[in-house]
Amino acid sequence: MNGRSDGPVIDWPTPRRPRRRRGRIAILVVLALIVFGGTTALSYYVDALWFDSLGFSEVFWKSLNLQAAVFSIFFVATFAVLYGAFSVLKPARLGELTNFPILINGQPIRLPVEPVLKLIAVVASALIAFATGAGFMAEWPTLALWWYARPDALPAAARVLDPIFGRPVSFYLFALPAWQLISGWAMTVTVIVGGVALFFLVVTGGARMVAGREPNEAAWRGFSVAFGLVLFALAVRVYLARFDHLNEDHTIFAGVTYADAHVTITGMLVVSAALALGGVIALVNAVAAPKLQWIAFAIAPAVVSYVGVGIFSWYVTNFIVKPNELVRERPYIEHNIEMTRQAYALNRVEQHPFPAESGVEAADPAHNQATIQNIRLWDWRALQDTLRQLQEIRTYYDFPDIDIDRYQIDG
Repeated sequence: MNGRSDGPVIDWPTPRRPRRRRGRIAILVVLALIVFGGTTALSYYVDALWFDSLGFSEVFWKSLNLQAAVFSIFFVATFAVLYGAFSVLKPARLGELTNFPILINGQPIRLPVEPVLKLIAVVASALIAFATGAGFMAEWPTLALWWYARPDALPAAARVLDPIFGRPVSFYLFALPAWQLISGWAMTVTVIVGGVALFFLVVTGGARMVAGREPNEAAWRGFSVAFGLVLFALAVRVYLARFDHLNEDHTIFAGVTYADAHVTITGMLVVSAALALGGVIALVNAVAAPKLQWIAFAIAPAVVSYVGVGIFSWYVTNFIVKPNELVRERPYIEHNIEMTRQAYALNRVEQHPFPAESGVEAADPAHNQATIQNIRLWDWRALQDTLRQLQEIRTYYDFPDIDIDRYQIDG
């Protein structure tokens, strides 16, 4: 019984089960692990035998250890962050949430929610951590390439700098994919933490408002910190997303365009800085007297920057690029061609003269009329690509199809 309550309090958890019943549950859990984990264990055992028969057992165990390490790191980190956030953000007195009695046969019953919430937090954190660890375990090659990459040991082709950001090719092959994975994890975790903070803010705030008291200041501080962390994670995501424009496909070519180079990439850097500024504002709001208007003010710089960049990019695209698109895009088309030539090693091609045959048979059209009459004037495969590259003007006309036929002209 709660001394302050007007009705009985239902204890949680329920009374302990008999030992025999708990033993049966343990046996069922062990059997489930054997059934569902036995196939995986058998698969790993067969793979180990196969690699050992080929003399590459070290490779197998190295990759397996990397997978286990990646799973363990992200499982522990995710569980620690989520359950740690729950422990920090939960109100000091969750008993306030029991002020809403449930009437059963006219008798008010109050449920203690703190043990229930702790159990839910442990289970949810463990499940999310397990799913996160399993997902990152599948991405272990990406993380391993980043961890073991040695840019100074790579060939010269991997140290070529891109003309837009000045980063080596090795950065896009090894470092960037790993940073995108890690930033995605940080974004997901901070959003979940923000959801937990919002839950406690709404629940405790509602309970205190019903009780006629001021809103919970600690809940507001926790929500401000969580909101600031979300903005910081989003700022990192936006910063890394700038590099994706190098692989973006356009109608004319692939890569960075004039509008991207002059507006979008710089604008994304501004938006990233605005998000980081918003995160600082949210943290300051948590330290000072937390207020809702400061939370709204924290996202204002990012929203204004995003809208401004979008409008300016639309203006540059429609009023600067399109009226003279070929001239504006020429440097970036040249970048695309040059980097493509380097990627396929076409810049290292050696030209050798190949003399054509000039024998009598090749120069005797009278004895080769069947071949000459059957020669097509155009090759439709090359013709369509040629017309599209040389004469097609986007938004005016294109060449959707090419037809080859024979025409009799004067016999």
